[in-house]
Amino acid sequence: MTERLYLNNSYLLEFDATVVAVRETTEGIAVLLDKTAFYPETGGQLYDFGELEGLTVFKVGEEDSGEIWHYLKERRLPAGVAVRGKIDPERRFDNMRKHTGQHILSRAFIEVADAETVSSRLGEVESTIELSCPDLSDTILEEVEALANDKVMSNLPVLINYYGREELSRIPVRKIPDREGRFRIIQIGEFDYSACGGTHCRSTGEVGLLKIIGAEKLRGHLRVIFLTGRQALIDYRVKSQVLTRLSSKLTCHFNDLERSIEKLNEQCQVYRRETAVLSERLLANQLIVLADSAASIGKEKVLFSDFDGYDIKILKEAGGKFVQEYGGFLLLFNNDKLIVNVAFGLSPSASEIAGAIVSSGLGKGGGNAISAQIGGLPEDKREEVRQNIASFIAMKAGGR
Repeated sequence: MTERLYLNNSYLLEFDATVVAVRETTEGIAVLLDKTAFYPETGGQLYDFGELEGLTVFKVGEEDSGEIWHYLKERRLPAGVAVRGKIDPERRFDNMRKHTGQHILSRAFIEVADAETVSSRLGEVESTIELSCPDLSDTILEEVEALANDKVMSNLPVLINYYGREELSRIPVRKIPDREGRFRIIQIGEFDYSACGGTHCRSTGEVGLLKIIGAEKLRGHLRVIFLTGRQALIDYRVKSQVLTRLSSKLTCHFNDLERSIEKLNEQCQVYRRETAVLSERLLANQLIVLADSAASIGKEKVLFSDFDGYDIKILKEAGGKFVQEYGGFLLLFNNDKLIVNVAFGLSPSASEIAGAIVSSGLGKGGGNAISAQIGGLPEDKREEVRQNIASFIAMKAGGR
């Protein structure tokens, strides 16, 4: 089993080791060392990046046997050779802040909401905690965040201690693992004690900043999304820049942005309604003008026209009104759609016309006797669709 140097010193960034074994995998060359400071992906924490003898380590994985394998894309390192390992400090310290921050948050949720952590995942940017409760109010989340950041700013010491199972009964450990042996306990001041094999900061102040950015229901639990340290600062910077730009465009203080946007939205709704009315009137007038160019099939008028870019709802309403007043068949192309309107009592019905087009493989859709919609029509097939519909109406008309 690989000796894990990071367990007692998360700040160890360089180490010497000996290659025990090498194997080729679908992901690259995997190297087993007698000891390592590289953290493998386990316990919800991401693996380290770094180098072995100048060769890039892009992944570190742990097997059930306890062996830790380091994955390289470059040349093979022979078994028995001594190597120098170097850990990527930025990724290591980011992961330490995330993990210590997660412990602080998990305890804060217990203190404020009596909500236990079921699982956690420390991501490349966002990290998550899954809680035992189904939901929490925004007020509770704010209280948890405030308590967590208070512990960060208190700069509590983060200690690593080892205990036997019987000794654990004397300390307030959050959750005792279901196994025997000695337990590595991460102690954050007197605030939190938790069994953990991950890398952690020496003090809570190193977490820097802890921000809850979202929460979502999941399998009867609540998943809380949070950021720490550098990622939290970047998130704050980006959002601050967005607020500043929006405030400038709306010529208001950022505290007034919500109300300004609400007023803008109200105005837009008014304009949309007015635009819809005007568009419908314009469309109705255009259809009246086009009515003279309608073809006659049997005793009925059939009008085809292209109205790309129009709101589909307005087309349906205007088309329905048109055939109610003028009768006949009205077929309006709109981008990749076709709106079919048929005067009441005429044959074929709108649904029959739609069915004929769908059966020919030119689109999908359906409707009722007086209105139907077909989608997925290639624009270069419009003429073919026109001819098919004209022929179908002529055939039905001839049978009457």
